[in-house]
Amino acid sequence: MQSNNQNDVHNNQEEQEILEQEQVVENEEVNTLEICQQEAAMWKDQFARISADFDNYKKRMDREQIQWMQTAQTIVIKDLLMVVDNFERALSQKTDETASLYVGIEMIYKSVLQVLSKYGVKEFAEYKNFDPELHEALMHAESADHKPGQIVQILEKGFMIKDKVLRPAKVTVAQ
Repeated sequence: MQSNNQNDVHNNQEEQEILEQEQVVENEEVNTLEICQQEAAMWKDQFARISADFDNYKKRMDREQIQWMQTAQTIVIKDLLMVVDNFERALSQKTDETASLYVGIEMIYKSVLQVLSKYGVKEFAEYKNFDPELHEALMHAESADHKPGQIVQILEKGFMIKDKVLRPAKVTVAQ
């Protein structure tokens, strides 16, 4: 009987050791699972941040490209305004002898104005009172017909592009 008791104790110890080993393995599996879940959460968070950074980068590049195109467009259009000024000077010299020549020049002038209009360029509509944001005063003059601060003469027309001043008008202002 003692031998049975010893065997039972021995079997109980072995069972106890097996249960302890299974518990250790189970704890290791739980720890491994928790570590994997933490790493998955970290990678998911990192992916979300990188994705948001990339979206912000794309938006910034789109804005910068639009700004660059608008700047380039503005530079070209400003240069084209000098051509418009020269056409207006030429057309102001029209005489009876040169009338037929001026018909062609006037057609070219109008086509240049159409191109400018296509890109949102408009001549200032009002030239009554001096506005330092729209006009550049090149001279002051005495005038009985104008109040002080009113524009007496337009020396060079002003233009806007999409509600922004492209070129201020150069004017003479009454004192």
